[in-house]
Amino acid sequence: MTGTDGLAVLGRVILLLQAAADHCLSPLATDPVPGLEESLALSDVGLAGRLVASQACALLPADIEPADVPPAASSPDDGEPLEVLRAAEALTRTVPIEVLRAAEALTRTVPIEAPPAGSSRVVVALCDLLREHG
Repeated sequence: MTGTDGLAVLGRVILLLQAAADHCLSPLATDPVPGLEESLALSDVGLAGRLVASQACALLPADIEPADVPPAASSPDDGEPLEVLRAAEALTRTVPIEVLRAAEALTRTVPIEAPPAGSSRVVVALCDLLREHG
C-alpha cells in the first residue's frame, strides 16, 4: 500500500458521501415535500454526510478535487475497493445509508496510516453517522 492508495480511497469516500448527501437532500426541494418526520431524517443524514465529506475534502492536497484522484496503484481493476465502489454507486439511486456503509467499508481497504494525516477523524465521523442513523 502507498500513500496514493490512501488518497485514492479518500477521494472515493468523498464522492460516496457527496452522492449519499445529494440523495438525501434532493427530495427536500421537490413538490410535494416529504412529510415532516421524513424531511427531518433526510436533512439530518444529508447535512451530516456533507459535513463529513467537507472534512475529508480538507485533507486532500489543495490542487486536487475528489473526482481527480487517480485510482489506487496497488488495486487491480477487479479488486475489492473497486467492487465496493461500484456497488455503492449502484445504491446511490436507492438507499443512502447503504452508500454510507459502502464508504465506511472502503476505508477498511487500506491501513489507517495510508490516507492523509487526519483521516482517522473522517473515519470516526463516518462511523458515528452510521451508528446514529444506520
